[in-house]
Formats: sequence, C-alpha cells, structure tokens
Amino acid sequence: MTLPALRCLPLLLLPLLAACQSQPQTPSAAVRPAAVAQLEAQVAAGELDAATATFRQLQQGHDAAALEHSQRLLADAWLQRSQQALEAGDLNAATAALANARALLPQAPALTNGLGGALQRPSER
Repeated sequence: MTLPALRCLPLLLLPLLAACQSQPQTPSAAVRPAAVAQLEAQVAAGELDAATATFRQLQQGHDAAALEHSQRLLADAWLQRSQQALEAGDLNAATAALANARALLPQAPALTNGLGGALQRPSER
C-alpha cells in the first residue's frame, strides 16, 4: 500500500524543488514607486539634475510603465526650463536644457521642430 504513495512522492517533490529554484523577489521592486515619487518631487521642486540622476536609477529596473511616465515628465520639465531660459535671454542655458530634453525623448516632435528653430542665432536663419 505504501508503495504507490512512494512512487508519487518524486512527482510531488518536483514542483516544490522548482519553486525553490526561482529567483528571489528583489527589494528594488518595492522601492520603485518610491523612486518615481522622488523623481516627481524633484521635478516639482525644479531640481532637474537630481531628477535626471533618479531617472537613470529607474532605468536599471526596466519598469516600462513607470519609466515611460518618468521619461515624459522629465523631458517636459527640461523643455519648460529651456523655454524659460530662452525668454530670459540665456541662450546657453536654453540650449543645454533642450539638449537634456532631446536626450530623453529624441523622437518627440516638439523637441525637434518647435524650440529648436527658436534657438538658432539670428545670423544662422
């Protein structure tokens, strides 16, 4: 009678052993929402260099939804900073901020068409 039970034992142990072989859950998955919140707070405070560093850390996790949202948020903030610098007459700061925005979203039409033409010097037009 115990012989059939012993025959099934390896079949029952196989899923148990497979479960033990899976990778442990990384603690960074729980930290990721905190990093997104930190990035949003840094953008709201105007700390775009710090927000860019936080974004680079988020890229290590490959969370596509949070990464895309953060990327757009940060690119928009850099674009706003570029527009503000342009209105203030600081062409160097405007160009640097636009370069940061373009690095985040190189295919965005607003970053390739809109402000780029405004940054050209009058002698270049």
